Amino acid sequence: MKPFLALSVCTRLTACAANAPVVQTETRYDPATQARVRLYGQNQKPARLVSGIDCEHNRRGTAVSVGRSLGDAFSSFAGTAQSSSIGIPETEISRHISERNGLMSRAVFREYVVAAGKPANVQSSYIGLTHSNRPANPMAESYLVMKEGSCHSQLASFVPQAGRDYEVVGATGRACGVAVFEVAADGSTQAVALQDAFRCRRR
Repeated sequence: MKPFLALSVCTRLTACAANAPVVQTETRYDPATQARVRLYGQNQKPARLVSGIDCEHNRRGTAVSVGRSLGDAFSSFAGTAQSSSIGIPETEISRHISERNGLMSRAVFREYVVAAGKPANVQSSYIGLTHSNRPANPMAESYLVMKEGSCHSQLASFVPQAGRDYEVVGATGRACGVAVFEVAADGSTQAVALQDAFRCRRR
């Protein structure tokens, strides 16, 4: 078992140093009525986007996430996670996404088509781990449990504009924060001013 364990650890450490493979995906996109958003996430650091909020026809919006599901978390942990692109230009962050990798936590991104002109809410989180140190004696009455703190960024909103590209970026490390950048055709970025979370009034 020891050689297998060593190989497994080496494989995961190698994955930590490399960018996740990017799968190019085709999807319908109308730049006259839609925008595109790149969302980053990984094991322990999920991100969520709720777009197209319409208080008359789609009050809850359309929710997507990266790193939030069990499948996302496991593939990020195992170093097998892949990024998915629909054509948003590369930026410094996406080009060097491996710099956001953690131990057994590969960073990835996915790109989505969203409704333009309608509010979108964004949030990033850090999910702390729980470690337990059980004594060798199974009859022992106590053992040590250590819990990392967890946090969520403030839920914030912006309004995607037709034909434009954006990326949603969470804070690095064990911090929580979220930022949105508009992505130009040459890959340069400009920060987007965020507002408080958009919520429809109760009927």
